[in-house]
Amino acid sequence: MASVVLGNMTDTLGYIQSLIKHAHDPAAERALAQCAELYRPVVKFNIPQAMEAMQGGKFGFAIYVLGDAEKQTDSCQKGITNAGADDESSVAVTARNKLVKNLCDVAISVLKSLMNGL
Repeated sequence: MASVVLGNMTDTLGYIQSLIKHAHDPAAERALAQCAELYRPVVKFNIPQAMEAMQGGKFGFAIYVLGDAEKQTDSCQKGITNAGADDESSVAVTARNKLVKNLCDVAISVLKSLMNGL
């Protein structure tokens, strides 16, 4: 499940980076750049660390990291919303943020079940 989260976050980061290159609105460009800054460390470091922790049976740490990834998507979304962008690209970023958040929720639920021996 963490691999699915990582894949979706990586795709979303790539999508955001491509939008930044073509942004015409300075507020939208700043919001997208903020999203990229939020996603980048999660994709490069945090989720891979969570995956490593899961392999070592450290489910609590993995849950913490996935929860943090979820918070980063929330922060990205707040920036997009506050920028007031309502074009097609902001709608797509919103949908991607929601998907990543939902995937994190599922991964966390699975890990909690494993911790509880279910």
